[in-house]
Amino acid sequence: RERERERERMTAQTGTLRRWRSSVAGNGGGDSSALVASPLSPSGYNHSVYLQALREDADGSGSVGAKVNVDKDALMEQKAWEFAQSTVKQVGMYAFMMYMSGGSVHIFSIMMTFTGLYQPLMAIFNSGKAFEKFSKGTEGRVSTLGPRALYCLIQMGGLGFALYKLANIGLLPTHISDWVSGVQVPVSREYSARA
Repeated sequence: RERERERERMTAQTGTLRRWRSSVAGNGGGDSSALVASPLSPSGYNHSVYLQALREDADGSGSVGAKVNVDKDALMEQKAWEFAQSTVKQVGMYAFMMYMSGGSVHIFSIMMTFTGLYQPLMAIFNSGKAFEKFSKGTEGRVSTLGPRALYCLIQMGGLGFALYKLANIGLLPTHISDWVSGVQVPVSREYSARA
């Protein structure tokens, strides 16, 4: 009696009392016309939905083929963003190597600094080729402008660090003393002589 009252109360609150059931012996229970009569099918597997999707895809009216193309385009754009962000590791490695090479002028620090200048410049100039593989075969559906801009911005950060390093070791003319050779010698107005 108590259970019946509880059931009535639950039915009144939710409208209907849902009952879940599963049959292991046959085709998974439920509507037998919509399910495959195979003991290997999971419980509740509706084979007619799968067949309908295949029919729609075969005649071109379905959304399965379009979904695959959209998914491929989204995947290519995601890969382009990942490629653009992965250069942070490379630029960071070069910056660390330039930092560890020291602040004095010797062959190793000069080589590291010029490599740090050359690598970002070449990466920026060749960024079109680097992102060509992401837009190939998509007929312009994948935009690589944002990832390419991020890629160039990261490379410019590496270029900025290389210029900073070049200025710190004294190879970048940033002080007035670097331009002394171009300064005219002032004409003296007074002379001193020994008596």
